[in-house]
Amino acid sequence: MFVRVLRDSLFRQRRRKAIALAAVALGTAAAAALGDIALDVGDKMNRELKSFGANLVVLPRGGAGAVGVGGEDVSALRVPSYLPAAEVMRVKDNFWKNNILGFAPVLDVPIVVAGRRALLRGTWFERPAPIEGDAAEGTTAALAGLRVVNPYWSVEGHWPRDDDDGGAAGGAPGSGAGTPGAGAPVEILAGRMIAATLGVKPGASLTIDVGGRQREVTVAGILSAGGEEDGVLLAPLEWAQAASGLEGRLSRVAVSALTTPESAVWERLGTNPRDLPPAEFEKWTCTPFVSSIAYEIERAWPAAEARVIRRVADAEGAILSRSSRLMALIAIMAAFGAALTVTSALTTGILERRVEIGLLKAMGAGNGTVVALFLAEAGAVGLVGGVLGAAGGAVLARVISTSVFGAPIALRPAALPLAIAAALLITLAGSVLPARRVAGFRPAEVLRGR
Repeated sequence: MFVRVLRDSLFRQRRRKAIALAAVALGTAAAAALGDIALDVGDKMNRELKSFGANLVVLPRGGAGAVGVGGEDVSALRVPSYLPAAEVMRVKDNFWKNNILGFAPVLDVPIVVAGRRALLRGTWFERPAPIEGDAAEGTTAALAGLRVVNPYWSVEGHWPRDDDDGGAAGGAPGSGAGTPGAGAPVEILAGRMIAATLGVKPGASLTIDVGGRQREVTVAGILSAGGEEDGVLLAPLEWAQAASGLEGRLSRVAVSALTTPESAVWERLGTNPRDLPPAEFEKWTCTPFVSSIAYEIERAWPAAEARVIRRVADAEGAILSRSSRLMALIAIMAAFGAALTVTSALTTGILERRVEIGLLKAMGAGNGTVVALFLAEAGAVGLVGGVLGAAGGAVLARVISTSVFGAPIALRPAALPLAIAAALLITLAGSVLPARRVAGFRPAEVLRGR
């Protein structure tokens, strides 16, 4: 009897049920789409935020800290410390190698150009950085260099050729063609500030004094970076090492890593990971916090000290956290609006069917039976709306992700049951007030009013 009454009830008041169904489907689609994006947006936004530059810097252990004497910083008087360039791949070859999106080794060398003191920065611009196991896995070696770490830097002209033999001079390693003074002048980049000071443009030639020796270079392009790089000259790393007599040495390595925002607790505890209890330590090391990635780099490279660039890491974390909160708020508002629409449609339908409800009660149906009938009808609407909303949410999420991030999100098998559960929750939430109205009907009053 209950099933038959429910079946007949489902095909009545089709307009009201269509309104409720549309509200549930739209609310579920919005919530599902934002949920799918929220689960997938972290990595995509983090990759987009890599335009901020490196969020880690690897320095020589014990040789990069500030030195104070009598309250004065005398770090500049210290003998410079260097990292061994032959071990640079340890930055990538560690537990978090898949989260290391890019790195750039750097060697800073003081020079004199046009009678002015300046800084020559030897570095990689862009080159393959294979690690052990890449070839076995059949994968293409990832690229490394400043163009990878800072993808939105602007260059007027062109980037210098970045061969591991010293740059534009060409020649095989060890042949002498890539050494200072052999072949054509090496190509470099000039920061826009120093280029304006020297009055040079792309294609211009410069003579620089490196360690008392004159070197001829060609300006391949003018770099606009928005940072200290605007005031330096950038050259291929191996050429700068040979020109300065610092072969096989590095000042530091800039690292761009894909990370998870650190909470205040983890940031506090993460400063001393060895002091954590074993269970918390394991959780910390298995979560890609910027501090745990720095910790693993130091484990893989004992001679190095990995420091977090808090300005970049905190900015990324703040943006991701705010974006997640915004999407959660919009999803909640969409679900709340859908629930209100369902409440309005069902309440109107109940008022139109109050005589039918009164007859059911007069024939012996209790409040529990009548309310169960009403909720079963609403649940059927919610189920259909959930399926439609899940499909619409998947399409909407892919459209939004493609338009914003240039790549669709991955569909998750758990999205369908979660969307249906959300639809049922929206429907039941919208049915609370109408159900109370149903329970409050008295057969005598309803039938007399008819």
